[in-house]
Amino acid sequence: MTLPNLPPQSFVYKPSWVANTFIWRAAEDKVYDIDPLKIQKLVYCMHGWRLATAGIPAVGENFEAWPNGPVLANLYHKFKHYRWNTITEYATDVDPATGEVKALMVPRSDEQFFAVFDRVWTKYKGLSGKQLSDLTHQQGTPWSLARERGQQYIYNEDIQRHFVELATKNV
Repeated sequence: MTLPNLPPQSFVYKPSWVANTFIWRAAEDKVYDIDPLKIQKLVYCMHGWRLATAGIPAVGENFEAWPNGPVLANLYHKFKHYRWNTITEYATDVDPATGEVKALMVPRSDEQFFAVFDRVWTKYKGLSGKQLSDLTHQQGTPWSLARERGQQYIYNEDIQRHFVELATKNV
């Protein structure tokens, strides 16, 4: 995937906002296989491609190197009750502007975010959660490096380097 070199964007989002944006897009495009595994991997790919192209993360939390791949624990707990089933509702969170608990998404006005998001969605929407998970488990991926080092968290620097390499290879 070749992405434009975007100027830095100051907004880093909560994982639930990015996940909800994928869930919204899936409904718009009639993609019905967004389960907890796939949503984790889509958010991970978005995070990696944004680091590679804009130099900043998509989410403000660190991915953990769980046995089943890169995971955002907060996001896992929001969707774990779906198990292997399709996610049918948005995750809720506290609205920083109002203090209300509600479903929030990345605003469409964030053009820099959506320049990456739209390409990530197009590239990965047709893959299953298992296929996306397999991509993250390959030798030399940030997840595999963290597991080899015995780290709980995956370094953003490793994620960024990996996705820059993918862009260079036009994968």
